Amino acid sequence: MNNIQKILFFATIVTLFSACSSNDFNEIDGGLLKNPNFDTNVFTATIQVSQVKESAVQTNGLGGYLLGQYSQVPFGTKSATIVAQVTLPAVNPTFGTKTQASENSENKSENETVTEAYLYIPFFNANSSNSNASYSQNVEYTLDSIYGNRDASFQVNVRELNYFLSDIDTDLNAKIYYSNDSNITSNLGASIVSNTTSTYTISNKAITRYQFDNPQTSEDESKKVQDVLAPGLRIPLSTNFFQTKIINKEGSSELANANEFKKYFKGISVSTSNFSKDLMMLLNMANAKIEIVYSYETSGTNSTTTETRKNRYELLLNGITVNLFNNSGESLTDSSKIYLSGALGQTASITISNTDIANIKSQKLMVTDASLLLYVDNSVSYTKEPERLFIYNTQTGAVLVDYQYDPTSNADSSTYSYLYHLGKLQKENGKGAFYQLRITNHILNLVNEIGTNVPLGIVVASNIKNTNSGAYLRDTNTKGKILSSAVVTPLGTVIKDVKLRISYTQPK
Repeated sequence: MNNIQKILFFATIVTLFSACSSNDFNEIDGGLLKNPNFDTNVFTATIQVSQVKESAVQTNGLGGYLLGQYSQVPFGTKSATIVAQVTLPAVNPTFGTKTQASENSENKSENETVTEAYLYIPFFNANSSNSNASYSQNVEYTLDSIYGNRDASFQVNVRELNYFLSDIDTDLNAKIYYSNDSNITSNLGASIVSNTTSTYTISNKAITRYQFDNPQTSEDESKKVQDVLAPGLRIPLSTNFFQTKIINKEGSSELANANEFKKYFKGISVSTSNFSKDLMMLLNMANAKIEIVYSYETSGTNSTTTETRKNRYELLLNGITVNLFNNSGESLTDSSKIYLSGALGQTASITISNTDIANIKSQKLMVTDASLLLYVDNSVSYTKEPERLFIYNTQTGAVLVDYQYDPTSNADSSTYSYLYHLGKLQKENGKGAFYQLRITNHILNLVNEIGTNVPLGIVVASNIKNTNSGAYLRDTNTKGKILSSAVVTPLGTVIKDVKLRISYTQPK
């Protein structure tokens, strides 16, 4: 563009803007903003809120499992035990360098002898979701889902389980295990820990395991690192038990078939006691294992000498796992309050008035927001308040449509996910004030007769990204649906009031 063209262009622009006076803009503005043809308002909908007290909850298939004890007024003290099936990594294991059949045919035993045995259960940390995660020696990691005092000392007991954990129930459906399963509690054998009086504390440091020395070399391999495990519990177990139960069974039918082994060594229970202070841990049972260290005799540098070597064998705990819960000291006496707590706890059921839904439709109200507000009772002194609550369909256990449409759903961390639908605890003066659960799309669906107006469940949630659900019992004959995320946290809160506020616009 030459200079003459530029001058003509800018002159044209100035002329056009000059033709539009300020009065013209005011007239347009007034036409847009004055006297809108709709009204905006808010009303408080009618809801029915009822308390649900579970007598038992489904605790198999949870992903993470609680161990320890946690106290919170008015919910009392919750305690959790883990029961886990033991599985073989592969059938027909060989201990030492020769199979049992070879030892028998050569009439020469390797004399395998258990020298150490450990139960290892890792804590959850930021790397737990990565199956290829590696850990570094002497490095401290941030642990997830540790409730109570991290400096507490406690004792751990491990007992053999004498009850077979079956995948299939008598009705040929997948078997559900509940938190009060008496078949399990009445079939626990003797302790298999090496010392029943030992005390433990948790550590956020990785666990280092070393190689075994090779007597045929001048180097001491026992000073070399074999691997580094995620931080976790590492409990010494009875060497005599695993000598008899596992090592002496080399070449037997008990170790030749995976299903037969589950019937032979049915599992273990892990419990805790004698806490100096309350501590509840969520443990990663998918990566738990039993480590057996044994020595064996083998040929030395020549055929006339014998040397002793060491090796490790690991049993897995990745089969059926169950949490057993016990509550004591509950004081849930105020019927005007709603009590919400995890593990074996309490939930709430909310039903929205069909009349209000019909009125929204008949009056042609345009719903712009529908929020459940749950106000926290600040007269309670909370050790730790739950950050999130979860709302869901109590009949199916499914999430609401608002969960699917939440714009924050793809956040990497559960902490920053689903903030619009399932808002974080709002605080005032450092204390929890209220939770806001937006259910706008759920209300719109009901108005448009998409779906049914079923009761909605509200629970304490530990991981907002976990949408799995299980069953709970209210009595021996009544079952319901509960989100698994509510079962793996001991936290609780008391709600003093619940309101459903619906914002809308309405044509004049």
